[in-house]
Amino acid sequence: MSVNEKIPQHESKRRQPEGRCATLLPLQTAVVISVIIAAVIIASQSVHAASTASKTVVVTMTDKPPTYVPARLTVKVGTTILWKNTGATLHDVTTDPSVAQNKGDVEVPPGAKPFDSGFMPPGASWSYTLTIPGRYVYACIPHEKDRMIGEITVTK
Repeated sequence: MSVNEKIPQHESKRRQPEGRCATLLPLQTAVVISVIIAAVIIASQSVHAASTASKTVVVTMTDKPPTYVPARLTVKVGTTILWKNTGATLHDVTTDPSVAQNKGDVEVPPGAKPFDSGFMPPGASWSYTLTIPGRYVYACIPHEKDRMIGEITVTK
């Protein structure tokens, strides 16, 4: 076909792209597929990170009234509790009956060892990972008389 010959309209629709256009279409398709695959991989990693991050639970310690927020919660074995002193006074977290004012205010399940954060100044944080199922009852020694007591139930 010479340059001066006209292509009938019905034939021009059936022609395949030639040259540069012919190589761009598969390349564009490959790029789109690669972007979709990358998005799926990133999304699955985000879900994994979110499920890993959900194994830490934050409990804040406040002043007015002195309390743990939340005061009661249920978590699975292996969860880390992060206590944050958001108040303006000293707080602590203890399940140790030897330091509690009333030994009945604290409790750990059989096989678990008592824990104690020590006194935490305003802004301080302390964490503990719960590895034994059961009921943990903890108190803030400076505010135990004000009934600053929290409870965590750990399930398998």
